[in-house]
Amino acid sequence: MALPYEFSAKTVIDEGRTTQGTVDQIKEWLRTTTLPQVPEEMIVLFLLSCKNVVATTKATIQAYFKIKSEAPEIFNNRDIDSGDLQKAMSVVSCISIPVRTGDNTVIHFFKVTDSNYQNFDWILSMKLAYMLLDISQSRNPPNELIVVIDMQGVGFMHLTRFKIGAARKFLEFLQEGMPLRIKRIHVLNSTYVFDKLISIARVFIRNELMAIIKTHPPGTDMMQFHKECLPVSCLPKEYGGDLPTVEELNKISIQRFRELKPFFEAEEKFRSFYN
Repeated sequence: MALPYEFSAKTVIDEGRTTQGTVDQIKEWLRTTTLPQVPEEMIVLFLLSCKNVVATTKATIQAYFKIKSEAPEIFNNRDIDSGDLQKAMSVVSCISIPVRTGDNTVIHFFKVTDSNYQNFDWILSMKLAYMLLDISQSRNPPNELIVVIDMQGVGFMHLTRFKIGAARKFLEFLQEGMPLRIKRIHVLNSTYVFDKLISIARVFIRNELMAIIKTHPPGTDMMQFHKECLPVSCLPKEYGGDLPTVEELNKISIQRFRELKPFFEAEEKFRSFYN
């Protein structure tokens, strides 16, 4: 079954980022499994995320379908115009930064814009976070991902609404089934709340993931952050960047989510063939 990607596997192969022979190896292996026959574009995404290591790619593809089938609350019904997702996007900004770093790394940015904990929904925020992957990968697959999370506005009461079961599935997919390699996670305005959150979810977090998390306390020198972490060309205006405001960038993400409705519907139907 074809999925409406806006790039072709051939383009990525012609760029030298993977090979047709490696893609064919995965296609041949898929025929021996009960997995859906994954289109070449999706195979390319998995190969890029696994540095073209065939064994790792196979394991990631298997995890992708298994975990998604076990967590429909996170991975299904991804219509941005539904009432619950509309509300979620008004509470938290979920942005695929439109400018990439020089090495083709994409940045996903998250910030609570409504600090009322009663309006925050962890599961819907998890769903939006993974919907961003499709924004970033639908047109031009990035090499890696940097995540920026601004904890400002997140308080202790947010933790009382934490869903440990959903968090387990979210982190399992992040570490086993996500077809994009995470390079670094920057946590801005990190306080005891983030430390407590990590302590709650630590049992599900591997050492490899912990090693790429870098916290930045309130009052961090943003000029130093620009120098050491991310350039101004890749950050919103509020963070000393050259890009529009968080609000404006969030609106762009909402529009892209809307444009990707046919993709979200097709991808969910495609996964329904998994046994």
